[in-house]
Amino acid sequence: MAYSPNLSIKWTLASAVLLVPLMVGGIAPLFQLVAPGILVVITEGLSLGLANSIILGNFALGVLLCWLVMKPEALVWLIQTAGLAIVLVVARKQNWPGIKTLLAGFAYLCVTFIVILIAGSGPDLLNGYNKVVQAISEDLDQSLALYKKTSSGIYQAELENWFRQFKEVIIRFLPGLLGSVFLIISLSNILVPKIYLAKELKNEAFAPVFTQWKLPEPLIWVIITAGGLAFLGKGILKVCGENALLVLSSIYFFQGIAVVAFYFGRLKVPAFIRWITYILLCIQWYGLIFIVIIGLSDVWFNLRAKALSGRES
Repeated sequence: MAYSPNLSIKWTLASAVLLVPLMVGGIAPLFQLVAPGILVVITEGLSLGLANSIILGNFALGVLLCWLVMKPEALVWLIQTAGLAIVLVVARKQNWPGIKTLLAGFAYLCVTFIVILIAGSGPDLLNGYNKVVQAISEDLDQSLALYKKTSSGIYQAELENWFRQFKEVIIRFLPGLLGSVFLIISLSNILVPKIYLAKELKNEAFAPVFTQWKLPEPLIWVIITAGGLAFLGKGILKVCGENALLVLSSIYFFQGIAVVAFYFGRLKVPAFIRWITYILLCIQWYGLIFIVIIGLSDVWFNLRAKALSGRES
């Protein structure tokens, strides 16, 4: 293959995206929100095989770097970031619709997490998960001990009670919280190339206009099933239902926000008021539930289509 200065620049930029966070470990988790999407932008204009070759080549360099600096834990970030970038590159080249891309990225992150658990604990997946829960519990206990050490003892009893309840909620809903985080990571990395490649992307290809975001209708039966298990199930079925409901509610939250954004656009609400409203809705639990309900209602009532037909008439 002939030397190409443009190809050399793309390789260098991809190296910076994948390798720099490995050396500055503190920013790696946050950088995961945009790194795979940036790699999609960098490899734009290349064939699918060449784009994946650049990502995989830098992945190999990252593995070598982790070994040289003795940071095996950084491999987790590297595997998730490079793998998600490949999923998004394939989605971009094949013009997958936005929902398919989102679910594919979410599925990859979930599978990667399970594989890492198995690699760290053997075939006993439950044992590996319990180790994660124990590590999180110990970190939370250390945070509480540090706070108690640096604060006055006036409200320590109330703090300990609140913290104990908080830790119970975190541990109980940990799978759902992880699933929601994986969704956010997948969505944020879809939006990066959507913003920077707006002229090249066609309508619904790769990522739709956010105000037209709509989930597949059959998915509503999955969330209904999860809700039934959460409220009527017992034991492990109840826990599974609660965590599945949390993840699915996160997905329908995005659809609810899309409906709200659509009507803000129709009513020509000023941007300042829009963002104030978004913030107020998101910082209150009933605001979050209200947005999810809007997203669910859109499945049956097609709220945006009615607004469009009403305007035409």
